[in-house]
Amino acid sequence: MVVQSSKLKVQRVFLIFIFLSAFSFQLSADVAEAAPVILAEELLKEAEKYDGKEVIYKGEVIGDIMIRRDCAWINVRDETGAIGIFCPKELVNEIKHAGSYRFTGDIVSVRGTFHQTCPEHGGDADIHAERINIIQKGKTISHPLEPKKVKMSIILPAIAFVLAIIHLVVRRFR
Repeated sequence: MVVQSSKLKVQRVFLIFIFLSAFSFQLSADVAEAAPVILAEELLKEAEKYDGKEVIYKGEVIGDIMIRRDCAWINVRDETGAIGIFCPKELVNEIKHAGSYRFTGDIVSVRGTFHQTCPEHGGDADIHAERINIIQKGKTISHPLEPKKVKMSIILPAIAFVLAIIHLVVRRFR
């Protein structure tokens, strides 16, 4: 009876050890996700250093989200430049806003493999994404009409019309 009890204790300790190991491994994976984010300028200036390596890139989705069969292209811009991101189309399903005149784009974090000259895509630099996380949702940008500009858009054509009539009258009486 005592032998069975000690065996159960050892098994419990072993299971707890396995559980804690798995938990700490998961925490270390999250820490790895917090690796430094590389800027577009650094990627392009030191392209040979990063070629074929896994990188994390963060920025605003801009332009169009282009879906082609099972894949998608997005452009992501940070404060130093922009990079094309190629990925399975499922990774872009959550992206709702791409930056334009009317919207600020979703801010995303992209984890993937950087290619200095991607042979699959015409030799351009790009990132083949394995994971895309939305950090901040984009939003609509309002561009309200300024009352001063509205008044000027009415007054200036009226002045031009009056001057055109004066020109025609003066020309006719010459």
